[in-house]
Amino acid sequence: MEQQTVISNRQMMAIVTLATVGTSSLYAPATLALYAERNSWYLVVVGGMIGVFNIYLFVWLNRLYPDKNLITIITHLLGKWIGGALALVYIFFFMDLGTWVLREFSQFFVIALDPTIPIILYLIAGGIMCGYAVYMGLEVFARVSEIIFFVTTFVFLAIYAVLVNQYHPEYLLPVLEHGLIQPLKGLMVPISWFGDLMIISMLLNHLRKTKQTPYYISGTIGIIIIILLLSVLTCTMSLGGEATATFTYPSISLIQNISLFRNIERFDAILVAVWVMSSFVKITVYLWSAVRGLTDLFSLRNPRLVVWPLIAGCIICANYKAWGLIEIAFFYDKYAWYFVIFQLFVPTALLLVALGKEKLNPDKNR
Repeated sequence: MEQQTVISNRQMMAIVTLATVGTSSLYAPATLALYAERNSWYLVVVGGMIGVFNIYLFVWLNRLYPDKNLITIITHLLGKWIGGALALVYIFFFMDLGTWVLREFSQFFVIALDPTIPIILYLIAGGIMCGYAVYMGLEVFARVSEIIFFVTTFVFLAIYAVLVNQYHPEYLLPVLEHGLIQPLKGLMVPISWFGDLMIISMLLNHLRKTKQTPYYISGTIGIIIIILLLSVLTCTMSLGGEATATFTYPSISLIQNISLFRNIERFDAILVAVWVMSSFVKITVYLWSAVRGLTDLFSLRNPRLVVWPLIAGCIICANYKAWGLIEIAFFYDKYAWYFVIFQLFVPTALLLVALGKEKLNPDKNR
């Protein structure tokens, strides 16, 4: 977790991709189908376009302040008191988002494995696993993320290929029959998913930048859009828009009964395993960001000392977040604006302040 920690372009791409697409890819088809039915793909495309702006917003900030992350940029731009308060709010946001995913992670295991086991045990197990990764530092879980990224990408593409004989392209017709505006009432949800790209703001000053770095950043957003688009299109063309909206995780329901050569089946277990690994990366990187933020804000000499108290607090908070997956899905849907405020709106305001300061005092900006 030291400032000298360096990760590669590939590792950055792996972390950001998994943190963005790993969990949302399973419930994206059902959530978007509630708003746009067969035109859910349109929300992914428009949300992806806003996601491109989102990620390059943080890249722009990093170019202005190459030695700073989001937390130190905030305190630099807004001063000790206002900036410090906002930075502390962002640290709590990182922790809050991590606890939401930790609760979803544990709730899923309660349903999938054994409902009689208290959820607190799954929370503790998940917290210890992610806490250990945070304790070991960015370079360690970056290497793990690189492996998980290739496994996840391969599994997603393989499953979508296996389902190809079930596709009914006619389920996508008529295309945008209600116009371009009507489906956008659900746009805030995909914007919040792509908003997870904000985690790059905590990684860029640890990145070993090369001439290929811009291509890796562009490739990251491209891979995310493709995976989400394939997830939505697969469910829509296989189940239809209305039917997709009735499932919590339509991708899992869709592949439960698939078998190859009459002997190879249970592809849903593979998809669940990939989802679990992606959730691990997402929880870890947000909790690491919280620790990194506390370190920078309070000039901690040994940030590892705060890891386990922070993990313990996250486990307790996650235990009281929600009573089940339905309530979690409802919160992600109805309160997507809460995430977007921190992911997009506030960073946009920070960029405007930074550009204004640079214009007024170009020599003192840094």
